[in-house]
Amino acid sequence: ALSGAARAAASTSQAASASASASAPAPLVISNVYISDHSPKVLQQLRARVNKDTCIVSTFTDKDYNRSSMCLSGAPVAVTMSVLSVVQAALELVDYSEHKGNHPAIGAVDHINVHPLLPPKDLKIAEQTAREIGTQMSDKLKIPIYFYGAAHSGGRTLAKGRRDLGYFKSHKTNVLKEAKKLSPQPDMGPDTVDPTKGVAMVGACPHVINYNIPTDAKTIAQAKPVAEKIRSATGGLPGVQAMVLQNENGVEIACNLLEIDTAGPEEVRQAVAAACKEASIRMRDPYIIGMLPSKILEKTRGTLGLLPDGGGGGGGAGAD
Repeated sequence: ALSGAARAAASTSQAASASASASAPAPLVISNVYISDHSPKVLQQLRARVNKDTCIVSTFTDKDYNRSSMCLSGAPVAVTMSVLSVVQAALELVDYSEHKGNHPAIGAVDHINVHPLLPPKDLKIAEQTAREIGTQMSDKLKIPIYFYGAAHSGGRTLAKGRRDLGYFKSHKTNVLKEAKKLSPQPDMGPDTVDPTKGVAMVGACPHVINYNIPTDAKTIAQAKPVAEKIRSATGGLPGVQAMVLQNENGVEIACNLLEIDTAGPEEVRQAVAAACKEASIRMRDPYIIGMLPSKILEKTRGTLGLLPDGGGGGGGAGAD
């Protein structure tokens, strides 16, 4: 069974956890899993695959984007097992070749990230967990894996990996929806894509906030100058990735905030407000998908029965 393989393969992370001093809190990680389907029934079945030693921090789904996400937290081994179980179930339920939506997607489960939760700045355990997840996905589920961040030997960024794979045009074209040899070569797994599965990017990085800003723009073209003003790659705020998407409520700027200590939600909100004014469009109320790290830690401890020093036990999968 996959869970048995995951237990055996997760020994590297387990050994790393055991090497921490007895006085230090046991390490905890966060993992976000992105699924190319919005069905509540699918999400319900995926939730059921999360093991009792993992906290379900939050879930999010969007009909127009045809996309869902699940945020999990807990000890590295438990989170690894839960993520692999969720991915296996998603591959049984979601056919990427049939995917349609306003959000880019390059696989049935096309993005998994791992962040350190405790200690909050220690990327090593997040890197090991991400590598373990990617290895098991490639070996057992035959998914081509592209690593990024600390999980990639060259530190490839998520944006660079996605750009190389045609991600940002994937919702307008049939990229990766036909069997073909992959370029660039995946870091692990088969080098030919299965159209029903697609590919996955798996990475380790500091905590990322998904921060979206709706506007009253009528077209994507109207809002593009706003995204360009705030995006770090085009001279905007540090660590801000931004793209413009359309849903039933209009046009919004979808952001990943990679350096929240420098450019957090409030700094981005102010910059977007100024850019919207220049573009003669109005900004609506922004929203965060998920929780801030402090709230995730609080919920994880409460759900899993952990004491502030990492001790304790019991608990079960968390509810929203």
